[in-house]
Parts: sequence; C-alpha cells; structure tokens
Amino acid sequence: MIIIKESGKRIESNPVTSILNILQRNDIPIETYCGGRAKCGRCLLHIAAGADKMNPRGKAEIELLRSLGAGENIRLACQSYARGEVEIEIINPGK
Repeated sequence: MIIIKESGKRIESNPVTSILNILQRNDIPIETYCGGRAKCGRCLLHIAAGADKMNPRGKAEIELLRSLGAGENIRLACQSYARGEVEIEIINPGK
C-alpha cells in the first residue's frame, strides 16, 4: 500500500511495479523527464514512513541522489518499489 501524505490517498502497491508507474497509472502528478531511467532526478520522493519496506537502492539511483545531495529518506520514484505499506511525499508534483 502506498499512502500519499499530501492527500491521504491510498493506492495499492505492487512489488514489481515502480512507484512512478503506479502514481502515473492512478493519475497522480509527478515530474519526470527521462521516462523512468534514473537520469533526470525529477521524480523525487520523501519516504515519510516504511523505508524498510522499500527495495534497496541500485547503483544508478545512489549515484544520482549523491550528485543531488539528497538525504537518506529521499528516493527516485522510478527506481523505488514498495514491498509493504509506505507513506510518501512527492517532492516535484507534476502539473
């Protein structure tokens, strides 16, 4: 389950579908310019709760987040998969 902190909306998660794709399929706006390839850094999320229910960061995500100076609970939606209940804040909501 993914909980959107801003709205309280609850969305069913799938451990094999990225949070970015889940948000897009549910018409929740989030910026992305690279199509989910961990290149642009626009689909940032703050994991407010349930960080232990997320997949580990991969090399591309680690490198991009490091270059952005992102904190520990910041993830890329395109590289993140929820494996349980997580609460997120969308840092760059789309239009």
